[in-house]
Amino acid sequence: MDTMYRSRAKEFRAIARDILSGRWMPTVGVTLLASLLGASVLFYDGGLTVNWMFSGERNDITYQLENVTDIDMDILAPLFVFFAGIASILAILGLVQFIIGPFISLGLIQYNLDMLDRKDPGLGVLFEKSDLFGKALWLKIRGMIFIILWALLFVIPGIIKSYSYSMAGYILEENPQISAKEAMTISMDMMRGNKFRLLCLQLSFIGWAILCGLTMGIGLLWLNPYMNAAYTAFYNEVAQQYRKMMDGSAYHTDGSYSHDMYSESEKNN
Repeated sequence: MDTMYRSRAKEFRAIARDILSGRWMPTVGVTLLASLLGASVLFYDGGLTVNWMFSGERNDITYQLENVTDIDMDILAPLFVFFAGIASILAILGLVQFIIGPFISLGLIQYNLDMLDRKDPGLGVLFEKSDLFGKALWLKIRGMIFIILWALLFVIPGIIKSYSYSMAGYILEENPQISAKEAMTISMDMMRGNKFRLLCLQLSFIGWAILCGLTMGIGLLWLNPYMNAAYTAFYNEVAQQYRKMMDGSAYHTDGSYSHDMYSESEKNN
């Protein structure tokens, strides 16, 4: 069959539920730890995250801060010191997450790919990519630089580029011998014609994200693993399509979850 089958968002979600069946609790724990360490299966996601629902709180907070001028400074001074300390701690944690998050992300990607292959990965998988620490960090920084430069032209080009580079982490995880530049280039090729599909997959989780907001964010413990598994299923399909385009190998339509992306000849190039 010459025409490649292109799954819809609901089919990726169905695959995600299938591979998470019987593994929800350990995956919730692994994903939570990875998130605390700054990891994400999508190195760049176009800025569309489930945190958008909380952005409306800023106006109320800003309004309150603008109306504290009549409060005694004896009360404000300790509060300023307290919040400055909290801000400093959060800044340090953010820096640590930025530094170690990329290689932990590769471990989280491997965890999800292993589940897709019906393996039983453990927590230690998160830390198995420490040898790619420098390359993963450079991939994150390099992508951010290009996205920012494109965003300077206008916001939309930056968002489009973030989707172009979104599969770079998966590609580097499966092909550790390639450079960050090569991973980004392959991701751009792979995402041609697929960027809108990824956006639609992300948008399909908005209902769940709203429900998570009603639970004060507790529901995110389950939503994040669900989304990661769906993104991994998406990658599996576009990677197989890319491989067929590159070397003419058979594209699987039988529901198999093999994520072997490149032929040996491609890996050696």
